[in-house]
Amino acid sequence: MLLYQSDLRLLAIAVVLLVLGLYIRHRRRCTLPFPPGPKALPIIGNLRDLPQDNDIQTYYRWAKQYGDIFYIEVLGRHMVFLNTAKSTQDLFEKRSSNYSDRNHLHMINDLMGWDWSFGMMPFGERWKQHRKLFDRQFRASNVSTFWPIQEDRTRDLLVRLLHSPENVIEHLRHVAASTIMKIIYGIDVSPQDDHYITVAEQALAAMAKAAAPGAFLVDFLPIQVKMIPEWFPGADFKRKAAKWKETTYRMRDAPVEHVMRAMSQGKVSPCFMSELLTSVQTKELPESDVETIKNSAGLAYAAGAESMVSSLSCFFLAMVLYPEVQRRAQEELDRVCGERFPTFADRASLPYIEAICLETLRWNPVAPLGLPHMATQDDEYNGYLIPAGTTVVGNTWAILHDPDTYPEPMKFSPERFLQSNSDSGLNPDPAIGAFGYGRRICPGRFMANNSLFIIIASVLVAFDIGPGVDGSGIPTPTTAVFTNGMISHPAPFKFAIKPRSSEAIALITQATDQ
Repeated sequence: MLLYQSDLRLLAIAVVLLVLGLYIRHRRRCTLPFPPGPKALPIIGNLRDLPQDNDIQTYYRWAKQYGDIFYIEVLGRHMVFLNTAKSTQDLFEKRSSNYSDRNHLHMINDLMGWDWSFGMMPFGERWKQHRKLFDRQFRASNVSTFWPIQEDRTRDLLVRLLHSPENVIEHLRHVAASTIMKIIYGIDVSPQDDHYITVAEQALAAMAKAAAPGAFLVDFLPIQVKMIPEWFPGADFKRKAAKWKETTYRMRDAPVEHVMRAMSQGKVSPCFMSELLTSVQTKELPESDVETIKNSAGLAYAAGAESMVSSLSCFFLAMVLYPEVQRRAQEELDRVCGERFPTFADRASLPYIEAICLETLRWNPVAPLGLPHMATQDDEYNGYLIPAGTTVVGNTWAILHDPDTYPEPMKFSPERFLQSNSDSGLNPDPAIGAFGYGRRICPGRFMANNSLFIIIASVLVAFDIGPGVDGSGIPTPTTAVFTNGMISHPAPFKFAIKPRSSEAIALITQATDQ
């Protein structure tokens, strides 16, 4: 059909406007500066500036030097760090449609096999499907169904601490893993050397190594370099990834196979996995959701276990360094609970315990840099250009240690959360960063908060935590030092844990016998 002359004019005007818009956008992009940051070298950019072992203090120092936002470039890849709660709110929350994607990390997603994890998936329909299914079980209104499991596993932790207090970190790993495995898969793990836990810890350790910004240069190199064979000189990253990938899939698949066998035999325990698979069998959910269910279950364990160990070990360190906090907490517990263990029904009556949980999350955030987001389109923020494809990092450590927001940030002070700070803007809930940002915020945060509360409260009812001693019985000095990496832990420290009284021992024994 021939166009009339008026149609041709309209088409010409549309083309001119389109070209003009593209030209203005290009000119505007060319005139906008990148955010401030350390000076980059030609070609390699800030490659030599990237801190060894993902040293969080380097990023913290840059945050103090450059302010709300700073920029680095590595081999042509743009990276922007957001260092205040306001900047993360502005971009991750208010502009979430542009900042909810993930960069495709070739090492983790392709070579190591984590492409099934919706924590690493690009933003889109597949991610939304996984997130919706996960939220169905772990939303705030549903997690109270997990309370009996969390209380039961906490009592088991207390027994372990009573009999072998020298193995505290091992016991914390066991309680975190056993709680999640029971909730997700209905599996009662072995008391020691559990196969599921061992495989999962291996997979998570490998993932933590690879997820740190700049950990593997293959994520910054052209696709042709990524296709080199394993035997090629310099391809050590491929040999590592092949080994790690096998472990990753064993972590995800082995518990699922256990649940399916148990369901076929009619012996399955109610759990996240069995409930959703039953919904598939009754046609409430489509058959196509089975893979999504399996992936969501695997991520629940991967994201939850190591995070809980990090938070709980930080709590133990804080109790060694701040005995006055411990005493005040125990006074509150004694007043509210008397000669029994706390339950979730006591939570509203234990504001100081609640404040300790918040301060534990703030003092040493589990993931100091979180998981990076990605800008899907060019954007301008505070007069700076953030190009499409930029890795955008919430600098959680810097945010939760900003002295203008949290006075004396390196001090463990639960009292900061007992005050009304709504007018001053001081000491906001550390969940603004501790659990991630925007649409990518951790969907398991409600369950994690519950575990943290019941374990901290129960441990303080039963035990005193103090400094370790040397061979002469003299207390050893302890300082707050934390490891680097995707997930941060306290550096090894000496401490002592003992029952508060003979009544506490009896209480632990009675709880075990129930």
